[in-house]
Amino acid sequence: MNEQTRRTQEERRDESEQRMLAAGIRLVAEFGPEKLTLTEVGKSAGYSRGLPAHHFGSREQYLKALASHVAIEFDRTLSSADGVTGLGAVLDITRAVVAQLEADPTGGLATRIVLADARRERALSEDIAELRDGTLALLTRHIEAGIAAGEIRPDVAPGTASLLIATGICGIIETWLAQPGFDIRGAGDQLLGLIEHGLKAPDQPGKPLAGTRA
Repeated sequence: MNEQTRRTQEERRDESEQRMLAAGIRLVAEFGPEKLTLTEVGKSAGYSRGLPAHHFGSREQYLKALASHVAIEFDRTLSSADGVTGLGAVLDITRAVVAQLEADPTGGLATRIVLADARRERALSEDIAELRDGTLALLTRHIEAGIAAGEIRPDVAPGTASLLIATGICGIIETWLAQPGFDIRGAGDQLLGLIEHGLKAPDQPGKPLAGTRA
């Protein structure tokens, strides 16, 4: 086998694995990990029913690969919100998730998998459950920082507000799953406005939302 043929086969294998992982993200986002089968993964990705088993070996090995893939997609989504704290960070995190869903549904659905279910036994993996905990803790810290800086109302309960923000994000994603023509951009801008005006201290000057699109 020459080098060009080997490289072409490797590229096809990489592409098929990425398609099967993307199919798994959508299936888990819609139905949960407990209902996922390798047969459905193959069919959803447009391949034979047996190809996922050929590539990944078993359902357990596939779920491990899928959990790692979800974590990578989720980290990529939130990377644009680095370097900001307080209310600005909360808005940037929300904005990044909505923009990712609009531009690349796989990344947005990864966020749904991470944030949607608080029951650890329903999580894709313990790592994903910990990622959810860490994300809610991050939002909580940013809200606490905003309160300390005087830009967020002091009567806001940071942990509860973080849960409500995560629920709002998941609500947009779930509605899009049920209604593919759903206006993600419009819903995202509405959610950003609700978060800003719900959290902002009353003496803070009003300003247009950064990144709000006409």
